[in-house]
Amino acid sequence: MKKLFPIIALCLLTSSLLRGQDQVQALKYSQIYPVGSARFSSMGGAMGAVGGDFTAASVNPAGLGLYRSSELVFTPVFYWSNSTSNYLGNAVKDTKYNLNIGNLGLVSSYNTNRENGLVGASLAFGYNGMNNFHNSTVMTGINENSSLLDNFTDFANNNPNNLDPLYEQLAFDTYVMPYDSTAGNYWHYLQPFEDYDYDGYGQEQTRLVESRGYIGEYTFSGALNISHTLYFGATIGINALRYYEDVYHTETDVNNLEPEFHSFRFREFYRTRGVGYNFKLGVIFKPIHILRIGASFHSPTLYNLNDEKFTDMNSTWDSSTGFPDESASSAKHAKEYQLQTPLKASVSAAVLVGRLGLVSAEYEYVDYSKANLDSPGYKFFDENDAIRNAFHSTHNLKAGAEIRLNPLYLRGGLQYYMSPFEEERNGSDIWVYSAGLGVRSNNTFLDIAYTLGTRSEAYGLYAHEPGQELYEVSMNDYAMNKVMVTMGVKF
Repeated sequence: MKKLFPIIALCLLTSSLLRGQDQVQALKYSQIYPVGSARFSSMGGAMGAVGGDFTAASVNPAGLGLYRSSELVFTPVFYWSNSTSNYLGNAVKDTKYNLNIGNLGLVSSYNTNRENGLVGASLAFGYNGMNNFHNSTVMTGINENSSLLDNFTDFANNNPNNLDPLYEQLAFDTYVMPYDSTAGNYWHYLQPFEDYDYDGYGQEQTRLVESRGYIGEYTFSGALNISHTLYFGATIGINALRYYEDVYHTETDVNNLEPEFHSFRFREFYRTRGVGYNFKLGVIFKPIHILRIGASFHSPTLYNLNDEKFTDMNSTWDSSTGFPDESASSAKHAKEYQLQTPLKASVSAAVLVGRLGLVSAEYEYVDYSKANLDSPGYKFFDENDAIRNAFHSTHNLKAGAEIRLNPLYLRGGLQYYMSPFEEERNGSDIWVYSAGLGVRSNNTFLDIAYTLGTRSEAYGLYAHEPGQELYEVSMNDYAMNKVMVTMGVKF
């Protein structure tokens, strides 16, 4: 399987799909940021020892054991992502909106009317949102040094008898990368030509990357309440994964530096669909009334995934040349493979401050270097080596608080997700800030939350001299916003 870059440069492509970056996709599908209910999100996701919330099914299923009545809950979420790119000295902003579901679930609780031994049991099934991939980023500027066509000609000249139908073949078919039979190599119109006193480049580049999709978990859970002191829970999770990314790359001779060429546009469309399976175990220990201590274990998720990709390209020429505009497209390329995500472990604690409320905290461990790709016809040896070399273990922290002012509840939280990259320049830590409020009666409740997540990344557009590890890179910042409302009924 041909790769665009050597392993050492893998992480510069945290979003770019050129040449099929399976390693980067393995990381993307392994990262989980549960959405759940408004109460869960507003308290920074630090609910592992708190319980009594349907999101516990996907975090610490022992928390379902704290239910004393049955419950039906639904959480719609309005999401928008703001991006700011810094490429070739230009800062460009973009925004993408999305409406999705945080959770939808039913908890059925059974009480034995005893205070010792088996006090109660709960069964729960439903859906929790685990990740949202909606985003749009625009990068643009005048490039005086390189072109995407440098990448295409480099690969074409290294393998002239077998042009990649997704990339170099399209450049050849649209005449922006001709073959010089005398010199015995491929060239392109934007590169320097000393014989014609042409310095080359100076074209305007624009890269638009639009992504959408989600990871959602369908949960089937059970929990036990032992003497109001120990709570045990387990969940079988079925994950639905959908990911779509469209890459639009345009280069235009806006200053009319090249006497014949005007512009080309290259597009890449990538689709992933799949289903994964996992299980979760959890426990909560309440040694005294005001203190709860929790722990959970999440098995690796085993995904069966199907990728589809196709590309197209068109070229336009100055009207004085008489050259016709050209276009070409590839066939659709598909592959099936398996992904095993890393396991996850967490410990948590919550302290109840009388009737005033509670404070909670949680620590989470994930080693992203343990992700693994496999398929019957291709063993991903290089990609799995790259995963082990490029990613490392992370230590994530969450904290939250809730103030009770009957019937009003005020909440706030903070989440810290450590960067999974070995190279600090490739990506940043993620911080999530949250706040919310809720109103509760005996049989109904309404919770509202707002969260803001921030992260940065080094996005590699392409390698213009792969052998020398020279890349065009955009430094991108993202702000992920969510407003959610949870409506619940107890019965």
